[in-house]
Amino acid sequence: MELYQNELSVVKRLLKENQRGMTISDISRKMKINRNSVAKYLDILLVSGHAEMVAFGPAKVYFPSKRVPISSILNYISDIIIVVDKDFKIVQVNENFLNLLDLQRESIMGNRINNLFKVFANIPDLIPNIKNALNGKHSSIETSYKNEKEEFFLKVKNIPTTLDNGEPGVGLIIEDITKQKITEKKLMHSIFQINKIFEITSEMISIHDEDFNIIKINKALAEFLNNKPEKLIGKKCYEVIHGLKKPDKNCPCEKVRKTKKTQTITYFENFLGKHLEISVSPIIDEDGEISGSLNFFKEITD
Repeated sequence: MELYQNELSVVKRLLKENQRGMTISDISRKMKINRNSVAKYLDILLVSGHAEMVAFGPAKVYFPSKRVPISSILNYISDIIIVVDKDFKIVQVNENFLNLLDLQRESIMGNRINNLFKVFANIPDLIPNIKNALNGKHSSIETSYKNEKEEFFLKVKNIPTTLDNGEPGVGLIIEDITKQKITEKKLMHSIFQINKIFEITSEMISIHDEDFNIIKINKALAEFLNNKPEKLIGKKCYEVIHGLKKPDKNCPCEKVRKTKKTQTITYFENFLGKHLEISVSPIIDEDGEISGSLNFFKEITD
């Protein structure tokens, strides 16, 4: 490809000097070379983004590309961007990469990516994924690394690209997902604690969806109904608790659906032969709509 650099430069100069566009024949006459060679150079410029082509009937007219330089775009992206060539050598990085590792651009350009830093050596299948991207296959992996103070979590995307010289390359987009992972970990811990409380509490609790299906029920309530939780999940609450084929007109879940407010009722349940107090609270989704209900049952027969 290096053999064509002079010719490619001449073609780019001619296109810039002729903003109204040029055909292959126009360029061939100007450069005094055959049309096949010109077509080859134009294909390289099209692939690398340095030229644009518009068809006017059977004629193809070429123009200089109006693209924004990729180096300018990279510096406005919050992620870390690294571009490597087919030999895994770094040909482009953005400012975020340099700032993160406190490096100067000239000190790393041309170095193989896997020989530079521990963080890259620890990325699973770094070289195989780059090879796959050179063959046109996208990939995305998550990894982590520790320094002396803390642990970082990263998401690495390998994107096939074409370099300015027309050669294949790979863009590595490295996203810092540390905050996301910490939040997920805290959320999973909270869910674990909630589930633990849900199961060990003596309170009788169930969660129903907007269609009265029981989607979660704890052991205390299931035993009160002489059953097991796994046997009751998916069944209609009005069938299990009230022995009905449709919601009762005084059903607190139905009232909650209409008012979006907590409802508490006390009554004698003929189906169970028990006096009950039922408190139902709405579960509101992010759009402000009811997605289900949280239900607390208490036997007050005594």
